[in-house]
Amino acid sequence: MKKEETDLLKRCGTENPFTVPEGYFANFTEQLMDKLPEREVQPAPQLTLWARVKPWVYMAAMFCGLMLSVRMFVGEKETQSPAAGTMGDMEFSEVPDEYIDPIVDQTMMDDYTLYEYLTDADTEIYK
Repeated sequence: MKKEETDLLKRCGTENPFTVPEGYFANFTEQLMDKLPEREVQPAPQLTLWARVKPWVYMAAMFCGLMLSVRMFVGEKETQSPAAGTMGDMEFSEVPDEYIDPIVDQTMMDDYTLYEYLTDADTEIYK
């Protein structure tokens, strides 16, 4: 590789064959600016109220659509009573004892905790 480079340097020499005319860069910028066409000054566009509010309206619409689609696909799960809706509007005093025992068993409370809960409870909410 080194031998090829030295052969090329002997044949062509080390001089740079490219030259720049005298004083070319002295007034290069003035010549370039003279060659460019005149540019028209354009006024800044006037922003209307709708142009300012439009992104916020679009974002609010996007979130409403997202909430609606999530609500439609996920939805609220309806809880069913043991008798498939027979206890819908009944008061607690009207509930048969056969439903109360499984409910108390599922709460995993002992008798003392249940007694404590019932005596400390506010009686206003049960009227």
